[in-house]
Amino acid sequence: MNKLATLGPKGTYSESAALKYIHSNNEAYEIEYFGSIKKALNSVGDSCDLAVLPIENFSEGFVSLVLDHIIDSDLYIISEFVLPIQFSSVTNTREVSNIDRVFVQFVAKGQCSEYLDTLGDVDIVSTESNIESLNMVVSNPENSCAIVPSGSFNPDEFNGVVENVNDYKNNQTRFLAFSKIRREIDTNIISNWKTSLVILDDHDRPGLLAEILTSFASRSINLTSIISRPTKVEFGRYNFLIDINGHSEDVSVSEAIKEVSLIAKVKNMGSYQAAEIV
Repeated sequence: MNKLATLGPKGTYSESAALKYIHSNNEAYEIEYFGSIKKALNSVGDSCDLAVLPIENFSEGFVSLVLDHIIDSDLYIISEFVLPIQFSSVTNTREVSNIDRVFVQFVAKGQCSEYLDTLGDVDIVSTESNIESLNMVVSNPENSCAIVPSGSFNPDEFNGVVENVNDYKNNQTRFLAFSKIRREIDTNIISNWKTSLVILDDHDRPGLLAEILTSFASRSINLTSIISRPTKVEFGRYNFLIDINGHSEDVSVSEAIKEVSLIAKVKNMGSYQAAEIV
């Protein structure tokens, strides 16, 4: 059976996203869980065929670890989808004022900052996954709490539970599915396409970004996101990751990409069905 990599252990939102991909595409995959985003991405094309991982939270923005891997790797994006995200605080300490340590996944931390501030001067321990946070509070129950996915725990097993501790009640995260192989889908079946591009900073000069944006704007191509990431070569040099509405084979999109390719190095990460925003 083919394998799909995601962030583990079981019970994470990444697992929920992986299961959603499998069910939505009616494909058979064995899920393999990894302890970090980097390990999961590195497994694609090696021990696993695909990876499903978070790329963007609607309030906290993009996951830089994933962005940087996209730039440096030869992976393709084959699917995207959005999941609602809710967090709870769990503890075995009867008095909240006694809490002196919080276990929280590094991405969840930013999504629950307002609640964390209410706990005062506590030791915040970052974890690699939300379920690791849950396991840590179980094994270190004295004066500690954990920020964990709502529904990932039995409320009866804790003395204190606070629901919906995320800053925004309509919290959502966008996930991507990555593959070493570009997926070909019938463009006549799907109309809501998205294409992801990486513009590599090989020949930076004044006005370069403006020319790139004009190539799309002049053809009425909507950019759904544009983000810069440092090249890690020297200060002031950046690569750009751009998401646009449309398929790379659409006449206008194809012309725009060819025009940009004349002034910059472009890497096409693939075209895929745009997620329905809930």
